[in-house]
Amino acid sequence: MTAAIARANGSISNVRVSPMWAAITILSILALGLLAPSALWLLAFIGVIVLAHEGGHLIAARRAGMEPTEYFWGFGPEIVGFDVNGCRYGLKAIFLGGYVKLHGMTPTSVLPEGVDESGTYRAASHGGRLATILAGPFVNLAMAVVSFFFVALLQGYSLVESVASGFEWVWLVISLTGIALWDLVAQMSPYLGALFDSSEPPVRFMSPVSQATETGAAVSSGLVGSLRWFGILSAAIGIVNLLPLPPLDGAHALVAAWERVVQAVTRDRSRTVDVRRLEPLAYVTIGFLVLLSVTALVFDVRDLLAA
Repeated sequence: MTAAIARANGSISNVRVSPMWAAITILSILALGLLAPSALWLLAFIGVIVLAHEGGHLIAARRAGMEPTEYFWGFGPEIVGFDVNGCRYGLKAIFLGGYVKLHGMTPTSVLPEGVDESGTYRAASHGGRLATILAGPFVNLAMAVVSFFFVALLQGYSLVESVASGFEWVWLVISLTGIALWDLVAQMSPYLGALFDSSEPPVRFMSPVSQATETGAAVSSGLVGSLRWFGILSAAIGIVNLLPLPPLDGAHALVAAWERVVQAVTRDRSRTVDVRRLEPLAYVTIGFLVLLSVTALVFDVRDLLAA
């Protein structure tokens, strides 16, 4: 009864703090700030972008009747956490993004004890699921538009011109990201060959090394440069997440839309997509992203050593 009353009132409960992990994290951040301040700025930028992305999922999920159970910045051991309305919020020790946890993402997943079926992802309407999935990338793209808007405004453009500039810059990032990914797939052989013959690859992507360098340069250049770089990162993360490849958001959105169409055509609400069949493609996607990250790091480190 007490738990139900606390949940209804939205009060904070079950507050836990880990002094050990808090100290370790603070010391790690201080060390990173001294040794690689650009990397620390990059973590801050990515942290805000990912938290906003997951916050979009969180808000849309609640509006769709789902009951998220966790919303954290970071991964690994918990530094500080508290419960509000059945959802745990807080910070974790590894500041490499964040997440929101929704149960019932597949039709056959087993729910933990205490989680009600009515509050799961699979119990929501197709429209609610679609809105929940698309909310994360939408927030990223919207933040990018706003960032580019202020860049133009600070550079002396009119209000109307600044709004147009915001959308134009986002479209430019989307276009260039799509072209780069297409070029990579189309020229995979020479791209991989460049790893071994020291030639310049046909297309380049930024590893965390070059991203940190660019972030440091953007911050040093002032507010305009920082906002522009933040917008580029936010738009790129938003559009990549919309790719229709599991486990990215685009695949979840496609499944929700496809199920709705199939059920409408067949008039059979029991028809669902068995997402377990998509697991092999999810592993391929993850492997591709890992390959992209590792090769980008190799190219960037090679350039640094050659400089």
